[in-house]
Amino acid sequence: MLSRATKVIAAFAGLLSVTACSILGSTAAPEPDYSVNLAEPPFELRDYGELVVVKTAVNDGSRAAFGRLFDYISGANSGAREIAMTAPVLNADTAKGAKIAMTVPVLQTQEGSREMIFVLPDTLTLDSAPAPTDPRVSLARIPPRRVAVVRYSGSMSNRASAEETRLRDWMTSKELTPTGPAEVAGYNPPWTLPSYRRNEVLIPVKKD
Repeated sequence: MLSRATKVIAAFAGLLSVTACSILGSTAAPEPDYSVNLAEPPFELRDYGELVVVKTAVNDGSRAAFGRLFDYISGANSGAREIAMTAPVLNADTAKGAKIAMTVPVLQTQEGSREMIFVLPDTLTLDSAPAPTDPRVSLARIPPRRVAVVRYSGSMSNRASAEETRLRDWMTSKELTPTGPAEVAGYNPPWTLPSYRRNEVLIPVKKD
């Protein structure tokens, strides 16, 4: 049986072989649908529909938190059945114990108790998504919401605070009222060149 570390390395190697252009910022992973209400690059005002997510606390480091979520989508869920990564099973009848396709972005909250979040494919609901086997991992629903967004490249974490300040200044200029803490979103695998990375800070705002 392959070790968890071997599976992680194999997964990244497989993804790299499928999409070598990810080094330059492209990614084949799907992302949630949204509509853009206002675009003033690098800022946007977006509306998202309901999202089903899997999350874990980042109290023992980002790498450990990412590992727990990666384990969940790799089969550490009810049923614990191994399924080839190249053929994820997403329908309700076979989702238990299945490998789940990873989507982007990976989110981290910026305030209070930090959490890392994977957005699950839109083919899964809170009822049909398999239950995590790790008690530190949980499923959740994010209701439809409007968010203000700023996009940036380079290091996701090192620039997050400065980009959040910049986003809040833009929100003030547009008279947008925040309704929750900031989140940092990463869209690219770790081997992507920093200047080609897509990172975002998102802040939920009050709808008109």
